[in-house]
Amino acid sequence: MGKVKIVWLRSVIGLFFVCFINLVHANTFAAEPAGKAEGVSFKVLNPEAEMIMASDISIITPRVKDLSDKNIGLIWCGKSGGEFFLDATEVLLKKKYPSATISRYTRGEGDAEERILRDVDTFVYAVGDSGQGAWDSISLTVKLEKLGKPGVAIFGEHLMFNAKEASYHYGMPSVRMVPLPSMEFYPNRSSAENMMPCAETVLDDIIDALTRPIQPLEKKAGLRPKKAAVDTVRITADNLESAYEKFYQLFMDNDWGDGLPLVPPTPYNVEQMLKATSLSPDTVLGTISSPDGRSDIANVTVEKVAVNAVMAGAKPEYFPVIIAAMEGISGKGFSHHVFSSDGSFNLFIAVSGPIAKKINMHSGTGLFGHGWRANNTIGRAVRLCMNNIGNLKPGKLDTALTGRASSHTFYVLAENDELSPWAPYQTVRGYRAEDSYVTVSGIGLGGDFTIYGGGTGGAWTVEGVLERIINKIAPNRLMFASYMPGIGSGAFARPFNYIFVLSPDTAQELKKLGFTRQSLQDYIIDKTSVPYEELSEAEIEGLKRRLSEKTEAFGGTDNIPDDRIPVFWKNLKPGGKIPVIVSPDNLNIFVSGDVSGYNFGAIYLLGAHSIKPVQ
Repeated sequence: MGKVKIVWLRSVIGLFFVCFINLVHANTFAAEPAGKAEGVSFKVLNPEAEMIMASDISIITPRVKDLSDKNIGLIWCGKSGGEFFLDATEVLLKKKYPSATISRYTRGEGDAEERILRDVDTFVYAVGDSGQGAWDSISLTVKLEKLGKPGVAIFGEHLMFNAKEASYHYGMPSVRMVPLPSMEFYPNRSSAENMMPCAETVLDDIIDALTRPIQPLEKKAGLRPKKAAVDTVRITADNLESAYEKFYQLFMDNDWGDGLPLVPPTPYNVEQMLKATSLSPDTVLGTISSPDGRSDIANVTVEKVAVNAVMAGAKPEYFPVIIAAMEGISGKGFSHHVFSSDGSFNLFIAVSGPIAKKINMHSGTGLFGHGWRANNTIGRAVRLCMNNIGNLKPGKLDTALTGRASSHTFYVLAENDELSPWAPYQTVRGYRAEDSYVTVSGIGLGGDFTIYGGGTGGAWTVEGVLERIINKIAPNRLMFASYMPGIGSGAFARPFNYIFVLSPDTAQELKKLGFTRQSLQDYIIDKTSVPYEELSEAEIEGLKRRLSEKTEAFGGTDNIPDDRIPVFWKNLKPGGKIPVIVSPDNLNIFVSGDVSGYNFGAIYLLGAHSIKPVQ
């Protein structure tokens, strides 16, 4: 079973022409006054949303004078290697302060926070190893500081931007932080022994952060000065070509672009886009959550989405689909992890129902490829929205180490209703076939996509495709015994959301075997469920613990959804079957591509999947 990264290129030549054509509107540029050299002048709208910051500033808690005789809490954030860094730090602290008590905690495990507040005098929180991890480090440290516990946040040095943004967002710019040298931490985080040199390097900084009295500058730390929010910018140049280049460079200099040519979001162009919806421009579709999921960092308005859709080269008739996609991403509970983790995860966008054909979306050979304006610009609009509204600038809040395959447009497909033997995807969720829906879902855990057969490379059978899919899911029973709340290295011991895309000929063969979309879903869930009698003692105990406990760590992705807990308890006895797919809503089957197409799929953690109607 080969894992593939479907990497594809955008067609940019057409966009250059679109950029120039869209400028040629009487109300978007004007000649210079008589007597002066001819020139071009036009306005463009700012695509960026202002990041939500705290309105009040809090000062850090007074420090302890000395660490002798103190109870020092070492809190592990759950990410790989952090426990070994804290092991090494504990050895060094005990050696330097023999009378100190060292208490160890794991974030999100049981009543850890309650015990920290009750028992410790000061704390070290470590190690934020990713963009999300650094933000989370500051988030928890600020929370404990506000509750009266002095501490310090530890994270990789390349993540300082994320940490600083989080400190302003949560209203404590003076929160103390110690960055670890990346060359010392990342390659050596396999044991406490290997971590010792790294811990030795920063030990004095940690002690200083815990004991140095609050400084005058820290007491005066205030809100970060805001840049003047400019709604429109006027571009003026001698000719059209120079004006476009000036516009383009301005947007790139402000991190508003994606490196490809942009359509100028003139008032006229944005107005035309807004005509495609009955929603008012200031309607708030939702909010983009912070990397740790604990707060909101930006409001998503219809007008800002329209500005970015224009820039992407989208036609107004695509706008309702773009709105639905952004409603899904900005809905409560949609995990920010897919965008802010170093893991280069990705976004899958699927359009189902009659709107796909109406706006000429492509659903055949090359379904993820370049050259399809609707598919490509819908995805690009969402990408630009996340960059400009969600403040996910690459190398800043977006710390995907390798970027992303299909990074300019994510992965956008339409269901192939003409060749599919079944009603559209949304019908299995209880929605009407004659309506249109947009599904957005995080993907990329273990690679963007896995191939399950089909295609033209060799013989295959539909039974073989089904067997491969079932064999992919079944081993994920690892989540039964390996319950590790709040521990990032347990990523593959968690419930998953599954995406499968079947080629039309595979779906047709499945129909011949008697499968409907619903019965296929039921069959896969049943075949991957584990009879109670086959569960090990460790699996039974792990399930009982998972069903009995809740954790907020990593957005609650360790938790079984509340509405499914009774189902698990009911089956956790002789004669029952425990589902590996925790809910039918976590098995999503689409039909797209052409005859002789590949069957492929992707998995991701819970909390990053949404389906919204196209209005």
